[in-house]
This record gives sequence, structure tokens and C-alpha cells, in this order.
Amino acid sequence: MKTYNLFYACMALLVLMGCSKNDSDDLGESEEKNNLQANYTLIVNNQGSLSGTLFNVEDEAFTIKPEESKFAAMALPELSFEENSVLTTYSKKTNCSGMLTIHDFNDDSNKSYDVFSDLGACNLTAKSIAREEDKLYIAYELQVSSTVDEFYVRVLDVSTSEPIFVDVELDQRPIELAYANKRLFVLGVDEEVTGENSITVIDANVNSIIHSQLVGFDVRRIFTNPEDNIIISYDNLHSTLNSGTMSISYTSYGEGKEPNFTTSSSLHFDSEGKMYYQMTPTAYSTFPVIPAIYDFSKNLTVLYAYENFMTETQLNFEFNVEKTTMVSYDEENNLMLIGYKKTSGANKGGILLIKPAPEPELLNSMDVTGIPTAIFIN
Repeated sequence: MKTYNLFYACMALLVLMGCSKNDSDDLGESEEKNNLQANYTLIVNNQGSLSGTLFNVEDEAFTIKPEESKFAAMALPELSFEENSVLTTYSKKTNCSGMLTIHDFNDDSNKSYDVFSDLGACNLTAKSIAREEDKLYIAYELQVSSTVDEFYVRVLDVSTSEPIFVDVELDQRPIELAYANKRLFVLGVDEEVTGENSITVIDANVNSIIHSQLVGFDVRRIFTNPEDNIIISYDNLHSTLNSGTMSISYTSYGEGKEPNFTTSSSLHFDSEGKMYYQMTPTAYSTFPVIPAIYDFSKNLTVLYAYENFMTETQLNFEFNVEKTTMVSYDEENNLMLIGYKKTSGANKGGILLIKPAPEPELLNSMDVTGIPTAIFIN
């Protein structure tokens, strides 16, 4: 079991580092990036509606593009799933119908699919969604009576002109989905017997359950890591479930050393396995949510506490930072893009452009209307 110790690094960053690593470990190479040029789509929550704005960064300068984004504005969805340059959302239409929408920012294509209309009159709750190529997955619970619920994962194959679906029935109430190694992993809870959380594994080739196991209490979330295994997150530790053998290894943080990525609205990995996310920093910052980077391979967390790289004037008057709402990373240009909500208005936000460790630097900023929720590289 791995444990974590607390160290300080540089002037701007707080570092949580594994005791098996030495002080020479860092989070990236010091590489000078000249002639930066990148195009992005920013998704903002503008008073309950998601919309897209195109902008680019050239030589560290922000420019809003005049042309409209092809991302179709929509009401804030119930569920969303980000993977690389694709955003999948689920929006409820009635108590027994909904719509899945896929927007691919690579080619700016947008496709929507109605779901659950086959069930007739019913009362269902969609719990989680996932996507893998032409297959969409929706975990949902169906209220049969005031005392009886049924649980399913709907598999929607959209590779043909007429999408087809199959429902896989579950024994436990579903919470979250993750896909790895041609298998769908379902985080659930065994309400009837043990009260523990469970992992149910569905073979994506035949849409049938091939494995199930209990994984203890108080699991907060699951997600897929770059090695195509499943991370199971708890408050004080995480475990890694091998997606092939189903064996589990554990990593413990120690009290006060938690990376706190369990509540981040999005998780972004780079090619080295470092994860960029929103962290609830507890005692490490006066801000409720800050940007952070967690390196699974090096047992290392870097916290970008705003008060450590901004002056009081910048914080309170220039940027008016209230809290972080999204964190993304452009690996090609070695740029962190941080979205935040402002204190100066309920519908005001901003974007910070930051060069990450080992030589962190605030490069530029941009005010936006609405609260940033995601950035996709075009």
C-alpha cells in the first residue's frame, strides 16, 4: 500500500508527493514553447443553458473568433460524458423519455438520439452515461411500484441508420459507468444485503454480465485511467481494478494528504498519466475549489492555489476569482486552461492560461459571459 507525505515546492505550488520518490521528480519537462497557436471551443453555462464560443491562443494572446460555434445550444443536461474531443449529454424530455446528443469537436458534427420511448408510460431516472465509438450506454432505474425499483443498463448501437438497443438487467442500483478493455464497469450499491458498493462487469461484445464483486463502502466514483484500468475512488484512498484480471491494488493517502478528485466535474489525462482536475483543497487554500494535477505513476499531487501565484489585487479586483469550475490541458502547447466563476456576478466567469510546473507562470486571462464548464481543442 502506498502512502503520501506533504512537501512544498517552488513559491507557487503545494505538492503532495509519494514517499518512494525523491525531490528531483517533477511533473513535466522544462520546455520553452514559442509561437503558440491553438484553437478551442469553450462551453459555458449561461443561466442554465450550455453554449459554445470559439477562441484561439496565439503567442499567449486570447482572441474570440467572430464565427459561431456549431455546438448547438441546449438546456443544462442531466448527465454528461467527456472523452477526448467528444461531448455526450443526456437530457430528460418526460418521465419516460430522453435524448442523447453527441458533439464531436474534431469535425464539429452533432447527432441526437431519442431513448426510452419504447417503455410507454413509466417513471425512470437516468443515473450515468458513457460512450465507446458507436455504442452509447445509459444506466437507469425504473420505478415499478412505490416499493420496487428495477435497474438496467441500456446499450444503444448507433452504427446503423436505425439504432438498435438492448437492456442489461442489474442486481444493484447503478451509480456510475466506466468503459475499459471492451468491458463496461458499473458502480452500484448492494442495498438489500450488505450496503456495500459493487462493481458489475458487462462484456461489451455480447452485452452480458461476466463478473461482479463488492468493493467496500463509500465509493465516490469510478473512471478509466490511461492504462485502460478502472480507478475506484474513496475519500482517503483509491484502488486500481485491473480490467482484465479483476485484481485490485490499493493506494492510501494519509490524513490531510488526499488529492480530493472525487468531486471534480471532469478529469483530463495527458500522455504520461497525469490527471488535471478541480480539487477541494481543505486547509491548503482559502478558495473552495482550485486547479490541481495528480500523477498516479509518481504518487504526486500539485495544487495551484490561487493565492500562491496571484497578488491580492489580482485576486480581488482584476480577476475576482470565486472558485474553479473546470480544468483542461493542451499537451501539444503545454498549457493549462482554467475556467472559474467570478465573485462580481452570478453569470460572470473567466479563463486563465497557465504554463504548468516545473516553471509555473500565469500567461494571460480572458473574461467570458457565463460560467466555463469545458474546453475542447479544435
